[in-house]
Amino acid sequence: MLQPFRRAAAILAACAVLAAGVVALGASQTQPARAASIGEFTMASSGKLSDPEPFGAGMGIPDKCPDFTLEDINWNSFLNLYVVKAGDPETEVAAIRAISNGGPYTQATPTISLTAADNPGMELVDPSSVISSDGTYELRVYCVDNWDLAKPTEEQVPGNPYWSQKITVTGDNWVVGEGAEATSTQLTYSPAVVEPEQTVKLTATVTPSEAAGTVTFLDGETSLGQAPVAEGKAELTTAPLDEGQHSFVARFTPTNTGEWGASESQPSSLTVEAARAELQDASGQRLEGTPELQRGQQVKLIVRGCEPGGTHVLSIDNNETEFPNGTADATGTVTWASLTVPEDTVAGARVFQWTPECGRTTGGSVNDRIPFTVAEPSGDPSDDPSDDPSGDPSDDPSDDPTDDPSGDPADDPGDTSGTTSGTTGGDSGGTSGGSTGGTSPQGGLASTGSQIALFSGIGAIILVAAGIFAVRFGRRNGLLSFGEPRA
Repeated sequence: MLQPFRRAAAILAACAVLAAGVVALGASQTQPARAASIGEFTMASSGKLSDPEPFGAGMGIPDKCPDFTLEDINWNSFLNLYVVKAGDPETEVAAIRAISNGGPYTQATPTISLTAADNPGMELVDPSSVISSDGTYELRVYCVDNWDLAKPTEEQVPGNPYWSQKITVTGDNWVVGEGAEATSTQLTYSPAVVEPEQTVKLTATVTPSEAAGTVTFLDGETSLGQAPVAEGKAELTTAPLDEGQHSFVARFTPTNTGEWGASESQPSSLTVEAARAELQDASGQRLEGTPELQRGQQVKLIVRGCEPGGTHVLSIDNNETEFPNGTADATGTVTWASLTVPEDTVAGARVFQWTPECGRTTGGSVNDRIPFTVAEPSGDPSDDPSDDPSGDPSDDPSDDPTDDPSGDPADDPGDTSGTTSGTTGGDSGGTSGGSTGGTSPQGGLASTGSQIALFSGIGAIILVAAGIFAVRFGRRNGLLSFGEPRA
């Protein structure tokens, strides 16, 4: 026979099982049937959300839409593309409505255009309103009715089937597949300053470096070529560039879109233009950077970007030489064909400077000077210095100094300074005063200071020890007490 405690436990267990069954039954009666995927639809392998066709130019469905019709309503004339937003419950947001190209969809349709021109009345929703961050998203294609573009109900089409596909989004780029690792691409170029008909080396750096694929280099919308990625880098040297503005972009396309995501660099702008000012030597060779010029050297100066027909005055800083004025031609170029660096040009950093200025460069700096340097004048440093050390200096020390100490003190009985210092304290005092008198004052002060410091330290230690002893003695004998500590 069950004990009272065991009987109560059994009754409670039976009630729990009964309650669970009731809940399960109720849930099965009230939970609506979930829509089910019946396969994958096909689409482009990758794309950009900012494109006119953000989900690609086309897609395909592997089967027909339901045959169900209700009077003049059917579910095989239009398709809707939805983006699934995660949550509890998940939600489906229409991204493209009223896709009709290729309909009626009474059979599998592998080629369905998603361009607006092929789908009259198609509605495209801005993808950023439904895809707000990087990650993997599910897309679903439903057959909808031709009346209000609604999905069929469970009563109309059991299971409410759809076709699905997943994409992985990284920034503005997406690729088909789930779990593709995101990549990033950066673009650099060299040289920084480029003139017309020069080439530029473009370098794309793809992260992670293990990502395999190719990089397409673009100048605006014009492709400059492709290069494979090796150890995270791809390089391309452009053809000679025209004068004007250029905007370079590097676009990475992975070999395996299921493993790596596509990415694109930020645009890198470059202005190609002729040098605003340049110096040439007498042979016409361009002198790069800040050249070193010699006094009397012949050079040619070219300045561009000036007002056509304007007259310009040329000078060198810290120099009064007057150069002939220059006049800008129809292209705004001023040329001083032959200039001579003055013989009296001050050595160091110098500039040719012209007024008025000839406009500003692309970077905003004033175009009114070009720098150069002038070396220090050459001389013969071996003339004067070599005579002095071997002449006068060697004579003077050997004559006068050797005569005075040995002669004057002994001959002059009135000079007793040496004797006085030596005899002030007797024989021993004389020795100390003569041989060490020059250093004893300084040594005495140092010694006195050390002694003072030593005795001061010892005294401080004794005072501290005495204070501690006094406090402990006073407390032990009741002569000294302290108040209670503050709460």
